[in-house]
Amino acid sequence: MAADRPLRTVSAWSGVCDMAIPDSALFLACNSVAEFISNGIQANTHGIKIYLGSPVDITQKDDEDRLNLFFYRMEPSGFQAGVHPQDPWRIRLFCMITAMAEQSDTKGEGDLKLIGLIMALFHEQRILPSVNIYGQDVRLEAIFNPATDEQINQLWSTQGDASYRPSILYELSLTPILQPETHRPEPPRVGAFGLETRADIARHFDPFTSSTLEPLPRTGEVTTANPAWTPLIAWVEGSDIRASLTLDVDTTAPSTFQPTLWIAGDPGASVDLEWSVWEHDTWRTEAGPTLSVSSQAIEPEAIPVALPTLTLPSLTVTPSELRWQLLLHVTRQYTPYPSAVPITLRSNPLLISLYRGSSP
Repeated sequence: MAADRPLRTVSAWSGVCDMAIPDSALFLACNSVAEFISNGIQANTHGIKIYLGSPVDITQKDDEDRLNLFFYRMEPSGFQAGVHPQDPWRIRLFCMITAMAEQSDTKGEGDLKLIGLIMALFHEQRILPSVNIYGQDVRLEAIFNPATDEQINQLWSTQGDASYRPSILYELSLTPILQPETHRPEPPRVGAFGLETRADIARHFDPFTSSTLEPLPRTGEVTTANPAWTPLIAWVEGSDIRASLTLDVDTTAPSTFQPTLWIAGDPGASVDLEWSVWEHDTWRTEAGPTLSVSSQAIEPEAIPVALPTLTLPSLTVTPSELRWQLLLHVTRQYTPYPSAVPITLRSNPLLISLYRGSSP
């Protein structure tokens, strides 16, 4: 059971009205933790209620077995010194989890059972399942944060006359802070790079005329003895392997272009294709087909004879559009131990940059 969501009372010149508080990225992240705990300990089956907020607010619900999640501190991640206002700002959350068994539990055994369930759950699954927050896929990490007697006393001293109940502290990181529909869209990736030097600073807007270099493709052998092996991929063009391809849509229609893909890993294993498409200045994702791994290694001198060719995702090619981009990953699911949530292992990325050769 997720946390209760009360209405906010707003005073105004016209009187007093009740209106629902809109969701926020912070609330969605905190609520996802409550839902994870609820599912992980089978709270509904065992009649355990889970709340967000201050512990003092639920101490009177003494006819219930309760867990309270008190998010008492938020800190910057430390990795984003000057983040753009329209980019996600990632922070660390600190949560005190308090166990409150029903009043009939006079020996405190219920409190210890509840706390034990939480500690075992976070120990077995430190990385929480993915949750989508306004287009951002977020996986929080639960880090046990041992609290000193002084810290526990400081937190509980703010709870009025509420008696102390067994509590544990966790850091949950990292969660994005952003507004829906206002964050800046991610730009296309760099498919090639070059350097040009001019003596006249007034000409820095002139078209780039020097040569460009593409990033080198990843090569090597995949260690399949590791059960968590990650696929390795490369484009094959004739007798070359590449990490990035370009396509002039004025000469070749995207629907007829079929690039050749080399997948390395455990030969014969199944993997899934995942496309990211950049058009209209935004990214969208599209699932591709399931393919088989071709070999254990990517070696430029030993390109397999039979490799799969791909059909590109659909693109809206209009005269007003000048460029598009396709980003490809290959993924596989890995379950680290029985009953664990599967982990998605994602390969290195490959690019296809599309442009209009007739545009200036």
